[in-house]
Amino acid sequence: MRYYENLFIVHPNYEQEKLTHTIESVKKEIANLNGNVLIVEDWGKRRLAYPIEKQKYGNYVLVQYESENNKINLELESWMKLRSEILAYQTIALSEKPEPRNAGTDKDNDRE
Repeated sequence: MRYYENLFIVHPNYEQEKLTHTIESVKKEIANLNGNVLIVEDWGKRRLAYPIEKQKYGNYVLVQYESENNKINLELESWMKLRSEILAYQTIALSEKPEPRNAGTDKDNDRE
């Protein structure tokens, strides 16, 4: 089994309902590609390092998943490229199975 982490940025003008729908769409696409979603973290709206499609902010979402499919990253990124609500994305392979983190402490550390 291989483990992956995908961080994607959703358009900042989307309401919470549309953001939730986008996250569910990504989870559904991972399942369609024979992957199993392990962890989903919504990091909220943050300032981008540089403008993307004239946007200075974006909603960051982290998805960690596992799969036996070696081509899942290519197929998922090809699918994300076609989605207008996803401004950017990046996928990396993990060396071991991810463990859930305490989300409260991570957000507090980011604001210091």
